[in-house]
Amino acid sequence: MSMRRRGVVAAGLAALLVASALTTPSLTSAAVGVETQGTDNLDPAIRAEMERQSELAPAGNVLWEEQVRAPESGWASLAYEGKGLTLYWKGDLTPGMAAALERARQWGPVVVKPAAYSRAELQAAAEKIISASEQHPEHDIQSIGLESDGSGLEIARGPKVLHPGTVPKRTGPVTSAVQILQEAGVDVPVAVVDRPEQMQLTVNRSDDSPPWNGGGKWEAWRGNNDRRSTCTTGFGVYSGGRTWVLSAGHCGSPPDDAYQGVWGQPGFDEMGPVHDDDWRSDLLLIDAPGWYKIFDGSANTSTTKVVKGWGGWTKGELVCQSGRTSGTVCAIRQSHERNYFLDCNFGADSDGDCDYTIRGIIEGYQTEGREATRIGDSGGPVFVLDGAGVRAKGITVGGGGTTFWFQDWATVIDVFGAYPRTG
Repeated sequence: MSMRRRGVVAAGLAALLVASALTTPSLTSAAVGVETQGTDNLDPAIRAEMERQSELAPAGNVLWEEQVRAPESGWASLAYEGKGLTLYWKGDLTPGMAAALERARQWGPVVVKPAAYSRAELQAAAEKIISASEQHPEHDIQSIGLESDGSGLEIARGPKVLHPGTVPKRTGPVTSAVQILQEAGVDVPVAVVDRPEQMQLTVNRSDDSPPWNGGGKWEAWRGNNDRRSTCTTGFGVYSGGRTWVLSAGHCGSPPDDAYQGVWGQPGFDEMGPVHDDDWRSDLLLIDAPGWYKIFDGSANTSTTKVVKGWGGWTKGELVCQSGRTSGTVCAIRQSHERNYFLDCNFGADSDGDCDYTIRGIIEGYQTEGREATRIGDSGGPVFVLDGAGVRAKGITVGGGGTTFWFQDWATVIDVFGAYPRTG
C-alpha cells in the first residue's frame, strides 16, 4: 500500500508515545442542545447492528495493525459475515498474522477463508490497467474495484468523477474498457459492469476555534482573493510528535492557507497553512492543532463525540460520516475498495490538476435510500460507534446519491504515519 507523496512528514508509532506529554488544550464547541440527527438518535435496528460490530472492533484492529506492518502479505480483505469476522487470505498465514489471529479471537469468532489473489496482487494488476488507460485520452472506465474475497477485479464503465460546477465535455473518440484490458495483459479475472450513476467529489459546523474539532467547515485560500474550496475538517491526528488536522487532498495544496468561518464576518479565523497533500490517496494535512473530538449532529450542531481509536475498512460494516453540509449521515455499509479515474473533461481539483487516479477508495451505500453525502462534506470524519464515543475509519472523498466514498485509515497511516488524536 505504498504511496507517492509531495513532501515528508515524520511518522511512526512513536508519535503515539508522546501523547501524554503534550499539553491538553481547553474544550471547544462543547455546548449541547436538542440534536435529532446525531448518532444518539439512530434507528434502533441500525444502532443494534453497529454495536454488535463494535464489539468485534478490537479483533479487527489486531488484524489490521499486523497488515499495516506487512502490506505485501497474503491479505485480501476483512469482512463482517454472520456473527463474526472473516479474513480472506491467500496461501499460508505469516507467523505475524497467525499470532494476530490468535489474539483477535479473544474478542469473538474470526474465520479464515482462502483467496485466489492477495490485495497486493490485485492492486498490482489494477496498476497495469491504469497504466494502459493513460495511453488513451478518452476511455469509458469509471473505476477499478478489488473484489473483497480476492477473486479478481471489477471494472465499472460509466461517467468519470465530476468536479462540482463542471459541465462534462468530450474531445475525441472513446477507447473501450475491453481494448484497454487487452493492452494491459493482466493475469487475474476481470468482470466488466456498467455504472451509469454520476459521481462527484464533495468539495464546498461553521464557528469552531482551536484546537480544531473534526466535522467543521474550512476553506482553502491562496492569497487574499483566491478561494480554492470549501470543505470539512477531518480528524485531529498525531504525526511526528505533534498534532495536525486531516482532510481531503482535492480541497487544497501548498501554499494554500486554511481558514474557518465565514469570510468578512466575525469569527473568520486562520487555521494554518496546508502542509502536505497526496493526490494518489486524496489526503492532506493542515498545519493546525487538531483536537480529539468530532461534531455529531446536524449541519449547525455544537454536539461533539470523543474519538477513542481507529480501525481499517471492513466489508459489511456500517459507518457514519459527519459533513459540514449534510451533518451526520449513518447506515452506510462498506462494500468495495476501488481506484477512481479523474478526467480533465469532468473538471479539476483545487489546484487545476486532473487526469489522474485516486487509489484505495472505499465504497459504501446508504442502506435507507438517503443521500449519503453532499457538496461541502469532503474531508469530513468517517467513523463507527465505540461506546459513548467513536472510532475513526477515514475521511470523506465523495459519492453520488446513496453511493459514498472515503479514504480508509490504513492508508492515512501509510501516507502520513498519522493516528487519530484520542481522548
